Amino acid sequence: MMIQVLFFLYLLLFGVLLLHELIHLLFIKLYKKEVQSFTLNAWGGKAVYVNDHNYADILIISAAPNLILPMLGFVVFSLDSGLYFNAFAFFCLINLLNLLPFTSDGSAVLYSIMKLVERKKV
Repeated sequence: MMIQVLFFLYLLLFGVLLLHELIHLLFIKLYKKEVQSFTLNAWGGKAVYVNDHNYADILIISAAPNLILPMLGFVVFSLDSGLYFNAFAFFCLINLLNLLPFTSDGSAVLYSIMKLVERKKV
């Protein structure tokens, strides 16, 4: 029984990871960037695109899943529909941690902000 619960929780976590990377991919396509690779494995994922030094676009592409998923998490959590829905909501909410500067998304967000501020000064 416990193994089934843990397995299902892992599937929920993987589903959130998949959503996270698909949101990146959606915004990459929305901003008409060239996708170099899209990798998804059991412990993480990565969407790589050609850097055209348009830092406003990079900021949005990097931050989008880390803002959209927590909003989804708040909605699902407010429904309070049981363990698995709350676990899904929690996994969505922890995407906020990806905005910290030592993560790949967070460092891209911070770098983009720094470049945008630098351009305004010049």
